[in-house]
Amino acid sequence: MKKLNLNSIIILCIIFFIIIFSLYDFYCGKKQSSLSNDIIILFTSDVHCYVDQNIGYSGLAAYKKQLKSSNNNVILIDCGDAIQGEYIGTIAKGEFIIDIMNKVGYDFAVLGNHEFDYGMDAVKTIISRSNAKYLNSNITYSGSGENALAQTASYSILTFGDIKVGFVGVTTPDSTNSSTPIYFQENGKFVYDFKSHNHGKDLFQTVQTSVNSCLSQGVNYVVVVAHLGTGSGYEPYTSTNMIANTTGIDIVLDGHSHSVIPNRLIKNKAGKDVVLTSCGEKLRNIGKVTISPTGISSELISNYNDKVKELDEYVASIRATYNTELQRVIGTSTSHLSVYDEKYVRLVRNRETNIGDWCTDALLHATKGDVCLFNGGSIRADIKKGPIKVGDLRDVNGFNNMICKTTVTGQEILDALEMSYRKTLNIVTVDGKWSVGEFGGFFQVSGLKCTIDTSDPSFVIVDDNGMYVKVNGKRRVKNVMIKENGEYVPIDVNKNYILVSTDYLIKESGDGINNFANHKLLEDGVISVTKAYVDYFQYLNGDLSGYEKPQGRITIE
Repeated sequence: MKKLNLNSIIILCIIFFIIIFSLYDFYCGKKQSSLSNDIIILFTSDVHCYVDQNIGYSGLAAYKKQLKSSNNNVILIDCGDAIQGEYIGTIAKGEFIIDIMNKVGYDFAVLGNHEFDYGMDAVKTIISRSNAKYLNSNITYSGSGENALAQTASYSILTFGDIKVGFVGVTTPDSTNSSTPIYFQENGKFVYDFKSHNHGKDLFQTVQTSVNSCLSQGVNYVVVVAHLGTGSGYEPYTSTNMIANTTGIDIVLDGHSHSVIPNRLIKNKAGKDVVLTSCGEKLRNIGKVTISPTGISSELISNYNDKVKELDEYVASIRATYNTELQRVIGTSTSHLSVYDEKYVRLVRNRETNIGDWCTDALLHATKGDVCLFNGGSIRADIKKGPIKVGDLRDVNGFNNMICKTTVTGQEILDALEMSYRKTLNIVTVDGKWSVGEFGGFFQVSGLKCTIDTSDPSFVIVDDNGMYVKVNGKRRVKNVMIKENGEYVPIDVNKNYILVSTDYLIKESGDGINNFANHKLLEDGVISVTKAYVDYFQYLNGDLSGYEKPQGRITIE
């Protein structure tokens, strides 16, 4: 047999590899062609640190993996409020949550109002730490320091085969007061502009500019990634108002109001239908939008049970770093105190609630005063009947607030009540479905009683940043009584009272309620809200039977 020379061996090797690569290309190409070319957009919103509850991030990762096995084009987007809500978010100022989201594999995100809760340095950190691109069409910076949002983009365009999709981000202007107002200021002046002027017109025009830029680059579809919300409590910056005042948008993925909207068609400024969808809160659902040759469809994925084991283990490893103290059982609750009603409407934001009564009493118990005013938006979780751990009460707060105390006049209390209750209605839902009159600054109270006359409109004037200016007309908050020596007596507008609340309200003008700003503090952050809850729960030995129903402190007519 004739021996092969070196050149022959090289030629045979080349032929061999050509055959192997041809077979690989053939089979892989065949497999690739068997995948769908529909564009699937998965989205989440208002997760609020519920990383391993409900579907959880592990379930989301499993569902995404399942879709990618049969689809070429799958992307994942978050519509804001991911990093605040439970201790796993607070302890590392959102960084643990971003690390988990990176493992799930997000492509885009938008800043919710609660992404700002840890301050602008933390915002800069999470934006740079995230593998997802943060989209922001409407927040500009005019200060002399460092712009924490410098790495955000107004929009981004992705190409899927011969289809181009533009993604535009928008964050609610209510962030300037529903987060912490001083974070957006330098030397007492607002330097972060959310385009809150002209009753939404500036916002809508700003969004339109980004949409037009996408269209000028030949996109086939425009998707707005929004943290705006729907319903009267979010006027005028709602996603429905944005759609009605713009053109060129095809799809809006929304968050902020925790609304559950599988698929809703809203007419835009030109009378064209726009798909609006919102997936609710806490990963109870995954939003799914499909763009196919037959059109646009949207749905919500619920009760998905598959998990990615490695992601569960990663979350568990994070929790292990702080779990010992949070898992400490401090007693057994005799009653269930709830943020919600039976239809899962957040009553704590528009009605007196049993948990609101308990929380405000806990703050007054921690540091004695005459009145406690506490924004309902800071009450984030139920106290359930049965064994209670430190972590359960930490989750009720959801923030890392500290208690403050100051001296205020009766008139200042009246003005703050008008501001707090200006959105309250005599109903809480429309058709038993859509929540109305919600406001995170709705006061739960202790040491005070009052009546809200909803037949009267609110005459509260606020500035472009949602901050209180004055009451310019008839007052709707009436019959205000202060508890003195165990009895309720009419409030005296000229009298001084000791107010107990949090740094968020008193020092930081939270929810735009700036009536107590710059007051001299009698106590400044000497005890955390969580510690006040733990101490009061133990003081009562877990007996919450006196709080099974609201105690009649706020009457709504």
